[in-house]
Amino acid sequence: MTFEDELPVGVEQSEEELHRDSIVTRTTKAELVFDSVVGYDDVKRLFAMSLSSEKPVHILLVGPPASAKTLFMLECIKLERSYFTLGSHSTKSGMMDYLFDKRPRYLIVDEIEHMPMKDQTALLSLMETGIVSETKYQRTRNTQLKTWVFATSNGTERMLTPLLSRFVVLHFRQYSFGSFQQICNHILSRDGVSTDVSEAIADAVWTKLKSKDIRDCIKLGRLAKSAADVGWITDTLRIYKK
Repeated sequence: MTFEDELPVGVEQSEEELHRDSIVTRTTKAELVFDSVVGYDDVKRLFAMSLSSEKPVHILLVGPPASAKTLFMLECIKLERSYFTLGSHSTKSGMMDYLFDKRPRYLIVDEIEHMPMKDQTALLSLMETGIVSETKYQRTRNTQLKTWVFATSNGTERMLTPLLSRFVVLHFRQYSFGSFQQICNHILSRDGVSTDVSEAIADAVWTKLKSKDIRDCIKLGRLAKSAADVGWITDTLRIYKK
């Protein structure tokens, strides 16, 4: 049953009410999408505002590898009609073909600073005018899209200045150990990892592996069944670490 089906007979929603309900639906969707990200309530709210906007508002998260920016992108992939690509692989992965063929509503780009200049130029056109244009084999094709762009970057020096200006830019700081442990516990609990094991993983990754990448915690969480396993795995990884 649709929302309209629940209305009393003879009562119709106005265009303004439909618009309001659409915004509420998209805002609720945003809150659900980012529910698994610990903290950053202000950033989540900005994403919700972007998703509920009638016109695309693009967001760029800038910061070191050991920050929450990639977690946000991984959650954005859950959005309906989203497409994910690495900046360094945008050409190889056929990003332009995907834009023309699938017409995604959300384009998710990790490490956008590594995107080739020709793809950055095409992205600038998409974000500025909604028009995607490509010349290939002496043939030009054009299309118009309504696409939100969400991206991450370790730095902005290699990005086109006009492209950077089209984003709402948020700078993230590196995790503290307390935040790192809290996020590790939260993420691994979804995979059924006990708190004592997840805390041992956070400590081992931070102190023994000298890593602040939450993805290393996820790898260990899929291997270790006990705190003893965590110790053995990290000792082994240190032996074979370059």
